[in-house]
Amino acid sequence: MSRKSEKLAIDGGSPIRTTRFPNVVKHDLDEWQAIKPIFERGSINMTRGPEVMKLREEFRGVFGMQHAVTTSSGTSALHAATAAVGIGRGDEVITSPITDMGTIVAIIQQNAVPVFADVAPGTFMISPETVMEKVTPRTKAVIPIHLGGLPCDVIGMKKALKGKNIAIIEDVAQSYMVKQKGRFAGTIGDIGCWSLNESKHIGAGDGGMLLTNNANLAKQADLFADKCYDRETRVDTPFFSPYNYRLSTLTAAVCLEQLKKLDDICERRNKIGKTLEKLLSDIPGISPLQVDEKDYATYWYYLLALDFSKIDADVETFYEAMRAEGVYAGSMEPYNILRWTFFQNPPDDRHACSFNCPHYDGKVDYSINSFPNMVDGIKRTVRIPINENYDELDVKDIADAVRKVANHFAKK
Repeated sequence: MSRKSEKLAIDGGSPIRTTRFPNVVKHDLDEWQAIKPIFERGSINMTRGPEVMKLREEFRGVFGMQHAVTTSSGTSALHAATAAVGIGRGDEVITSPITDMGTIVAIIQQNAVPVFADVAPGTFMISPETVMEKVTPRTKAVIPIHLGGLPCDVIGMKKALKGKNIAIIEDVAQSYMVKQKGRFAGTIGDIGCWSLNESKHIGAGDGGMLLTNNANLAKQADLFADKCYDRETRVDTPFFSPYNYRLSTLTAAVCLEQLKKLDDICERRNKIGKTLEKLLSDIPGISPLQVDEKDYATYWYYLLALDFSKIDADVETFYEAMRAEGVYAGSMEPYNILRWTFFQNPPDDRHACSFNCPHYDGKVDYSINSFPNMVDGIKRTVRIPINENYDELDVKDIADAVRKVANHFAKK
């Protein structure tokens, strides 16, 4: 085992970075002013306030879609989407094992069964090929995750699933303004769902948005999210079991101001990601996640893979060394939802019959080792948080820390 001369900070050397990286300052007084008219009106609209309806219009305009439905969270947007396409008892919905509980809630609360496809090598996203391996006569929908500000191959999935009557619901929570071959993520499948959670590119505490070009799906989602009350005809006679997922008028006002910042935020994140790719591309043993030249990424975080034929350190050793250099890094293991007790020892839920449903006659595999691409990717991938407030020096320090650690652990 060889070691380069530059001493790592974790071993007592001088760190690359000694100051904190800039935090995201998400909100300002413009948003405070945006909610003032609501209070001047003397009441906060319970449903479909002017700010809510304007947000729908503005969001549609940004992504060039015909219909928008606001919801209380990204999770509820996904749930409204699965309800709108008719997911129910005994149905299977294919999605990624690298995701968040919000995706799973949208499936199991419709009493459907989550089925996981393996991810494509190097992307942590499902692919047309891995999805098709999981399609059965019970498959009613696929939920691809546009992960970390990068595009999932939904165009390929749509082509592969053509004629099979399987809906595509895009989860775009982490990937605002991302494009695949010139098309916005979230506008390619049947429905796209965004999160307005505070941690996303833009946010307002929490909130969600659903976009579609299908008027019937939009109507069904809107009814599902609003107690099955038809606000257009004013006929309050619910005819199916709905939820109350309405977006707060106050939240909508804040979101409208956030939308004004969206282009700038995404452009800055794209620049940071592309700069990192350039700075890291010549380091032996380091493979920055490649983005197709026809695509556009807005990097919610940055991923790089270790080549163990050239790097003599596991992922944990590598990212711990980077942390000591003053650059926070981690792994993708926290995103592996198959490690949860929920899947390793599925509950006998009395309120959702997904796992023990008498209407389901299939068999689902939640064994982690059945997803070799995901397992291999987690073993070799380092995740680095970034945000739009990073400047050139911040980006350079990240690259310098990766280079220093990679050189230290380089095989001779």
